[in-house]
Amino acid sequence: MSLFAPLPAPLRIALEPRNWPLIAAGVSLALLAGAFAFEYIGGLLPCPMCVTQRWAHAAIAGAGITVFVALRALPLPDLSARLGVGLVGVLSLVSAWHALHHVLVEYEILDLPPSCAGVSSGPVSLAQMEALFDSARTIPQCNEVVWSLFGVSMAGWNALVSLGLAAISFLVLINAMRRPR
Repeated sequence: MSLFAPLPAPLRIALEPRNWPLIAAGVSLALLAGAFAFEYIGGLLPCPMCVTQRWAHAAIAGAGITVFVALRALPLPDLSARLGVGLVGVLSLVSAWHALHHVLVEYEILDLPPSCAGVSSGPVSLAQMEALFDSARTIPQCNEVVWSLFGVSMAGWNALVSLGLAAISFLVLINAMRRPR
């Protein structure tokens, strides 16, 4: 019996193992679009930890689209769809980890990582310093919350959405494994 039997047909179709990777990719692309809108329209620059979270969503989007297209273009077995859903779930957990780590830094439970503390990874040239001073952009510290909604920072919302993507991915995977062949 399907875990998703009581759901309306459009949701059941979206939660099929061959379709879910594209839905997850769409969610990640929407989060990326929101992050870039906050940066380029709202003027809120990302800290180094925010940029890492963007890369995690780019990985989810890339994997989701690739899996979806491969499942449509190639005669792959059901196992491939399950592996694709599992990959999306694991990447969503990675995204959630980066976001939760950022939240713990924001609440000062964890120390700032070196990339956020202004620690240089090597010598800096005079030209690099001049370019930095000429820049009008000020990158926020990773432990500063520059925007929140209902008391939850962007990193917090990202953690919640990423955990939701992971949970749904694993439910889709469990549901697919329960089906008779």
